[in-house]
Amino acid sequence: MPEETKTAETWQNPAKSFDSSKTPLPGGALVLHTAEELKIFVNPQRMRLVNLLETMGEPATAKMLADRLGISASSVKHHLNKLESIGLVEIDHQAHIHGILATYYRPTARTVVLDQTNAALRPLAQLAVEHSMQQVMQGALQALAAWQADPAAAWDDAWGLLQSDGVVHLTQGEALALRRQILDFLENHKTPRPGTAPIHFGLVSYRAGEAEPKGESEDGKQPNDPHPPVEP
Repeated sequence: MPEETKTAETWQNPAKSFDSSKTPLPGGALVLHTAEELKIFVNPQRMRLVNLLETMGEPATAKMLADRLGISASSVKHHLNKLESIGLVEIDHQAHIHGILATYYRPTARTVVLDQTNAALRPLAQLAVEHSMQQVMQGALQALAAWQADPAAAWDDAWGLLQSDGVVHLTQGEALALRRQILDFLENHKTPRPGTAPIHFGLVSYRAGEAEPKGESEDGKQPNDPHPPVEP
C-alpha cells in the first residue's frame, strides 16, 4: 500500500528547564530534555546518519543511505523514524522509482543543544559529546592521511582541515560574545552553496580555572570589559 505523502512540518520542542534567556541559543535550536530523546540521539549509527545527510547536502532515501553506510535499508528506515520523532530529520518529498514509492529525507539542520540542567541526563549528554568528537577525529585523520598520500598536494589543497588547541584568556563577556559569534556563523552556513564543500567540525572548550581578580587602572577605577556579560 503506497505511503501517504507527507509535507515537512516544523518540529516543536520548547526549552522547558533550559533557560534560553540566560543562555542565548541559535535560531531553531533543538533542546533535548528527556532520557528518551537523548537515547535516540546518542545512538552512533543515528549520529552517522544525520552527519551523512548533512554532508550529502541533498535529500536521500533509506536505500541511498544504506548503500553509503553498508547496512540494510530496513535498519536505516528504523533509525530515520526515530530521528524524525525528535525533529532531527524530516520527509522532503516522495517519488516513484521503478514503480516503487520512495521517500526522501533531509536533515532539519537544527543545532542540537543538550539540556545540562538535568543531572540525571548528564551521563547520556557526555556520551553524545564523546561520540560526536570521535566522528570528527576519525574523519580528520582520514582526510589528513589522504592529503599526505598525494606528494603533489599543497597545504591549500587541504582547506577545511584545521587542528588547533591551546589556551586563551578571556573575560566572561568576551567568552560569551565569542560563543555567540561562533554559533551565529555556523547557523548561517548550514546550507550548501555554489563553490562550497561540507566541512565536519567539532568545537569543545572549557574554563580551566577561576577568573583572575580585576585590577585597577591608573586612575583607580575598574577596567571596563569590552564585552560585558549578557544580562538575564
